Amino acid sequence: MKIFSGGLSFVFILLLSTGCASPNTASSGGDYYSSTIQPIFDAKCSSCHGGSKTEAGLNLTSWKNLVKGSDAGEAIIAFNSANSVLVEMATKLRPAAHPSSQPSSVLSEAELSTITSWIDNGAKGPEGLAPFSGNREFVYVTNQGEATINVIDVEENVVARLVDLKTMGFDAGAKPHHLAVEENGSFWYATLISAGVILKFNRNNEIVGRATFEVPGLLSMDPSSDRLFVGRSMAAVNPPQRIGMIDRRTMEIEELEVFFPRPHALAVSSDGKYVYTASLAENKAVAIDIDNEEATFKDIEGPIHTIVDLEVSPDGKTMVGTAQLTGKFFFFDATDQANLPVTDEIDVNAAPWHPVFSHDGAKVYVANKMAQTVSIIDVTSRSVEAVIEGYGLAQPHGAAISSDGKTLYISGNNLNAAYESRHDFGEGSRNPGTVTVIDLASKKIVKVLEVGLYASGTAGRPSW
Repeated sequence: MKIFSGGLSFVFILLLSTGCASPNTASSGGDYYSSTIQPIFDAKCSSCHGGSKTEAGLNLTSWKNLVKGSDAGEAIIAFNSANSVLVEMATKLRPAAHPSSQPSSVLSEAELSTITSWIDNGAKGPEGLAPFSGNREFVYVTNQGEATINVIDVEENVVARLVDLKTMGFDAGAKPHHLAVEENGSFWYATLISAGVILKFNRNNEIVGRATFEVPGLLSMDPSSDRLFVGRSMAAVNPPQRIGMIDRRTMEIEELEVFFPRPHALAVSSDGKYVYTASLAENKAVAIDIDNEEATFKDIEGPIHTIVDLEVSPDGKTMVGTAQLTGKFFFFDATDQANLPVTDEIDVNAAPWHPVFSHDGAKVYVANKMAQTVSIIDVTSRSVEAVIEGYGLAQPHGAAISSDGKTLYISGNNLNAAYESRHDFGEGSRNPGTVTVIDLASKKIVKVLEVGLYASGTAGRPSW
């Protein structure tokens, strides 16, 4: 098997303008919040959002309550007033600014300017820290339609930060698509389809490395080494018949030949010896022995399935695959690493997308894009245990599970406008992407977050 070496990537640090704001009055910490911001909320907002009355679950009687947001999600996004719901309600809401029923409570221009400046400088609280600072757990979701990435705090289930790639040298058509996160959360990675790069970010959401790769799609991290693999985007009609292998430390990339069209699905064996990919155009998969560069090809029976993705179980014994066109869900024997015999196939709902295993490997969760459902699959019985439905599952796409195994996050493209925004903030606001938060114990949707246009890739910390 021939290996193609890509150009040596370079490592650099680009400080987010929102993450390193210069000190000023609005960022001076506790004294400023207590003396200036909280009095505005007390005077204008707490009658409806405080004490025994907290409409929509939003409590504005303290900074700690404010950053928890409402029943629907965050009220503010630190460093980003333009996308903070609290500001949008006061400035963009149609037909009238909130609260239109109590004109005396509408924020004045001076009050609004004070609040927006405070948010843009980090929304710092009584201890002088921005919300969600420190060792928090995050789930990341790309907004492919507007070149942004949401950073969701797992404890509170709100958007904690918004990474705007347009402020980092990329245009609105860069198409951020898929993600991977280091086990300890120290770094995370994103593919940009149209920009042709894989970006490496640190915990502060600063770019610290990049690799160049034509139309990158899915990412899969090797649990045993510093390797990160990348496939080709589904949007690419005739991409090179190669996948990428990246050294996560240096972001140097090599390209591995796979000899079939449109390699998209991607997985790595639990011991890091094999990488797997499958074709969107043909019923073919390949297992590549990374050490000796040998490729073993596999034909998958049936009509053209269009294999979307592959995922290996935590114990390394089972691999699963999803088929867009036939609605099939495949089980492979991953102990036979080179040959990958298919042991079972079952029917799920239409267009199963990205599967994710429970941390104990007993269940697989997969979004069914065209059915707007999520299937829960029992690995032992090889059967669909339950199907989750509900408002917010709008062309569901990506899936991630919190590190405690209790919460499932499903992104929704919502390009079909199956979900309509809670608020009318003008052009484009009625068709947001979604992140549906599901409690796995009850199998119930507990919250729907509204995010950017065309929400797609979703990733949290892996469960190795």
